[in-house]
Amino acid sequence: MRTLQLFKKSLIITFAIAVCMTAVLPEADARIEAVKGKKYKLTKRHGPWMIMVASLRDIPESRRSKGLSAQEAADELVYELRKRGIPAYTFSQESVIQRFNTLDRLGREERRSYAAQRAMISVIAGNYSDSEDNVAQKTLKYVKNFHPQVLTENGVYKKTPGQPGPLSGAFLTINPLLSPQEVAQRKQDPLIAKLNSGIEYSLLKNKGKYSLVIASFYGNSVTKTATSRFQNASSNLKVSNSLDQAAENAWTLAKALRNAKSYGFPAGSPRNIDAYVLHEKYRSIVAVGSFDTADDPRITAYAKLFGAKLKPHPESGVETMTAEYFVIPGKTPQSPPAASWVFDPKPTLMQNPKAR
Repeated sequence: MRTLQLFKKSLIITFAIAVCMTAVLPEADARIEAVKGKKYKLTKRHGPWMIMVASLRDIPESRRSKGLSAQEAADELVYELRKRGIPAYTFSQESVIQRFNTLDRLGREERRSYAAQRAMISVIAGNYSDSEDNVAQKTLKYVKNFHPQVLTENGVYKKTPGQPGPLSGAFLTINPLLSPQEVAQRKQDPLIAKLNSGIEYSLLKNKGKYSLVIASFYGNSVTKTATSRFQNASSNLKVSNSLDQAAENAWTLAKALRNAKSYGFPAGSPRNIDAYVLHEKYRSIVAVGSFDTADDPRITAYAKLFGAKLKPHPESGVETMTAEYFVIPGKTPQSPPAASWVFDPKPTLMQNPKAR
């Protein structure tokens, strides 16, 4: 790992961690917040794949001169990246001292220690589904050639054949706060992205971390031929019209829930229920809500509203657990219902997939 000592500063830069997009890239997001002096810390919600931009550490006090500390320089680098539409963050890595027993030349046992990990402040950026993401690759290439002012002002950085730029050592890595299992869980199936492309009320557009699944619609079969809108979703999967009908039911229910008050259901519900649709390989689901945490009190309220309840049987009068349903009445009291749906008896919380 290459290092660059800033003799006129007070820190050492070890090239390592992550970045994302800049203003010269077509994918750069101008809506990324950039407030000078504000702290942008890495969390588990970022990533899962990111670009390691640089890791910075303070030099020993005996060798320090005037200049920025590692934390100050990292915050400034994050600010420069964010000004260019790059969602950048800082990540603190504490020092780790390992101790072990060994023998000296005379065979006597002695206790030794070494720095297994040095204290550093890393700058990381980007939110990619995997390392092959097209935006990730373009951004990494840009970052490697980016010369941030905080690292290049006053001619401190000196170009060398092996290190043509201050961020030439940037590379793609996973969010250090996530385990490999968590990364695998967050990876989006390409087929799911295709099935939900351009769908109104798509769950992929939900900005929350969780939603509550309240209804599921399944296709009856998977066949070798199809004429539905799913036909070209995958060369390996052909879906029958029954699954296409399941998708239509899910979308219609979501639309109806978003205007639930017009149909008088459910009693005491919000005027507009934020309902979403997600089409999977063998089913389509309807989910409600946009929650940042799994203990959001609205989750319990929605689960109670849509979940099965004890109701007296119309003939025996005995209370039985009965699933809730949603009916859109016909044009007249004598007309059959225009549409009706049965909700899942037990709504389930799911982590939202994200559009990439």
